[in-house]
Amino acid sequence: MTECSICGESNPPEARFCASCGASLAVTVEPPPVAEVEPAAELPPAVLVGQYAGFWIRLGAAAIDAVLVGAVSSFLGFVFWFPIGFVVVLLYYWLMTGIKGQTVGKMLVGIKVVNAQGDTPDLGYAALREILGKILSAIALYIGFIWIAFDADKQGWHDKIAGTYVVSTRTEG
Repeated sequence: MTECSICGESNPPEARFCASCGASLAVTVEPPPVAEVEPAAELPPAVLVGQYAGFWIRLGAAAIDAVLVGAVSSFLGFVFWFPIGFVVVLLYYWLMTGIKGQTVGKMLVGIKVVNAQGDTPDLGYAALREILGKILSAIALYIGFIWIAFDADKQGWHDKIAGTYVVSTRTEG
């Protein structure tokens, strides 16, 4: 188990972020063995930077995506047939999240969807999050999205369903 240096909570060894407070967990990189005459100097541990992204920054990213996707899907729905525009919207969120971990809106505000290990979720988990999870979050009067503002891990219902987190990609410094 890895102990959080901020709150002291025990976390699984593969976790990159504390499940309790959202702080980055230090990942120590062992130097390769080298035959040396003198004792090796200690190397500082590599630290992953990132904090859970809150409600307002995620709302900003969603607004950017809504303008972008709304324009494209409206055009496609007008020119072709309404369901084609709807399918394009679903594909956009699913593929961007499953391949890059970010939509254009998330890229612009500096946040990313990751799994508990800090990696981009695969296409299966992205589908679970972006399609099933967001439908359930929305049909409950959008409470699943509002949940982000009150959850300790800043997870909406769609994040909890898929086991994902949204974290900042901007480095502190």
